[in-house]
Amino acid sequence: MKYEFFIGLRYLRSKRRQKFISIIGLISILGVFIGVMALNVVLAVMRGFEEELKETILGVNSHLVVLSYDGAMENYLDVVEKVKKFPGVAGVSPFIYGQAMLVGETTVVGTVVRGIDPVNAGSVTNIETAIGKGSTFTGESKVDDAVLAKLGREILLKLGGETQSGRPPVIIGHELASNLGVGIGSIVDLVSPFGKLGPMGLQAKIKKFEVVGSFDYGMFEYDSSLAYVSLLDAKKFFGMENRATGVEVKVHDIYKSYEIGQAIMSSLGYPFYSRNWEDVNKSLFRALRLERIAIGIFLGLIILVAALDIVSTLTMVVMEKGKDISILRAMGATQGGIMRIFMVDGMIIGSVGTILGSIVGYGMLYAIATYDVVKQLIPFDPRVYPISEFPVKIEPLYFIYVGLASLVICFLATLYPSFQASRKDPVEALRYE
Repeated sequence: MKYEFFIGLRYLRSKRRQKFISIIGLISILGVFIGVMALNVVLAVMRGFEEELKETILGVNSHLVVLSYDGAMENYLDVVEKVKKFPGVAGVSPFIYGQAMLVGETTVVGTVVRGIDPVNAGSVTNIETAIGKGSTFTGESKVDDAVLAKLGREILLKLGGETQSGRPPVIIGHELASNLGVGIGSIVDLVSPFGKLGPMGLQAKIKKFEVVGSFDYGMFEYDSSLAYVSLLDAKKFFGMENRATGVEVKVHDIYKSYEIGQAIMSSLGYPFYSRNWEDVNKSLFRALRLERIAIGIFLGLIILVAALDIVSTLTMVVMEKGKDISILRAMGATQGGIMRIFMVDGMIIGSVGTILGSIVGYGMLYAIATYDVVKQLIPFDPRVYPISEFPVKIEPLYFIYVGLASLVICFLATLYPSFQASRKDPVEALRYE
């Protein structure tokens, strides 16, 4: 063991004369520990929240949408065939988008109506899994997604068939069904204010539908305001004839959706254009990233405060050990050796706090992710939060970055008191001893 490390370690031990200094050292370790632990936990939760929100949004909406500046597409089937051939495209399906009102037994709710192709809709969104969860295992979260998707597909295909009542089928969100007071087999009225032109102006268009299923995306905004009908029924209801609003596209790599969209636009030409998931939700994800950075900076100040404690601890040690420093210098210790002694002290404090903070932070995140401790203590209200579970995503790189940043800050905190110790004049220090 080098003498710098040996002496530095001795200076941190608790003795009667330096008990106060040892307590300050423990407080410094505690400060670094709390800062590192809190920063790791919050960054993992923020990252998990962002991923959960992204997964939910991309489960409802496709990665890419092809639209027309002229409005509804008349040749949407040709667009579907062309887009299918592009490399990187995983699924294509036409859709119709409209707004209407759903009338239940006691309530009227404004609704977004989406006309979809029951056969291909599952290839561009997670609608099959959502229907399986909402119609069969409402409230359950431990069922395998493959099982849910299989059950959901069976219900989704009912949109293209006939119902017992002879009414066209509709699938609505489970929150919307609860608000309307309806269930599977119930009859609801779909109302559009833009109907036929009569003597008194535009007349509302009303059509009865039978509820054949419900879905659960786990996001209240979608589950309480969205309804699916078949593409054919949507054409009839909205008077679209042989047109569609656009074409939904799913790609293999969501981060290449912009490049694929640009390639599709270049191939199809005017009046077609594309919008990807980042364009649609740009402000939301940008706000989440900025929030994560801001929280990281604020919590990083805890580590900075702990670093100031290290400065004060080492400064007091230097004042206490003035005679020892002079004796070491007289025995041949260099200024660099004296400086390294106190740098060792500071780095021991920083390293212990960083390692303990990382270990405890990982343990807390593992407990939250595995046993869902937070959800048991604080139930999530889907009307308040856009998610139903407490999200955690453990990123090893985040732990590495936080640990390195903590060690760098602690190292910088050791420089000034260590430099002052190395500058002490041994003659002046020993004159009155």
